[in-house]
Amino acid sequence: FQAEDGIRDLVRSRGLGDVYKRQLALFLISFAILLGSAKTSFAESDTLKRLKKQGYATVAVANEPPYSDIKTDGYVTGAAPDVARAVLNMLGVPDLKAEVIMYGAMIPALQARRVDMATSGLYIKPDRCESIIYSEPDLCGAEAFAVPVGNPNNLLTYEDIAAQPDLKMVTCAGCAEEKYALERGVSADQIVYFDTPPSGIKMLQQGRVDVFALSGLGTQDLLNKTNDPNLELVMPITGVPIGCAGAAFNMDDKEFRAEYNMALAKLKATGEFAAICLLYTSDAADEGLGVDLGGRRI
Repeated sequence: FQAEDGIRDLVRSRGLGDVYKRQLALFLISFAILLGSAKTSFAESDTLKRLKKQGYATVAVANEPPYSDIKTDGYVTGAAPDVARAVLNMLGVPDLKAEVIMYGAMIPALQARRVDMATSGLYIKPDRCESIIYSEPDLCGAEAFAVPVGNPNNLLTYEDIAAQPDLKMVTCAGCAEEKYALERGVSADQIVYFDTPPSGIKMLQQGRVDVFALSGLGTQDLLNKTNDPNLELVMPITGVPIGCAGAAFNMDDKEFRAEYNMALAKLKATGEFAAICLLYTSDAADEGLGVDLGGRRI
């Protein structure tokens, strides 16, 4: 008991302040351990390390201006890759290189790791999310048709195409518009596929098809460039949801996707995101879900 009495006397002599100091010291040590663990958990992903080391990311694009556009010198631009380039720059990846891949082949390319990302207005769809993962949405827009001036077949919906089985529509293989058409009763033999969007417009001009179907922004851009008074725009398409896209990744790149999302949020917060999109549309609005590129705020 004498030893215990001595300890009690020692504590009394030091006062309660020393007890609190010891408790504070233990708290600070525990906090330092937790902080070290947090830093470890936020270490860069292996994918980001690799991209930074090689100096670029390989991205799949569909060459659908103004979502994405390959210049004659191979430089890729457009709303989607310009956003991705800015995000990657924030992450320390200075450049991106483009692989032109049709929409229907983008998911296999991601799965096989032939590309690091897909950034070309690839809409976020439940069935696609079973095979790949997406960033937070960045670009959103309405759907559109291009038709002969006066819209002689009165095509306002995909159901209108289905109700006239002699009509032919042209779109891209594996893209959202193909699925919209088939889900709404358009038969497979009514659908013709273009190699590039301009070739699809050429089919419409030549009378080989009755309607061209693509995203609102893409269709509007094509008609502006074609400047053909014999064609007109139908937008939005009734009964079709607003489509939102995001950067797409391999299923195993969840850490890299999280890093990308953090940088994308920063890009939006600084206003740089809206500034990029304003280069391609007059109605850019950062409202957390992306920017509406189809003429309406969402």
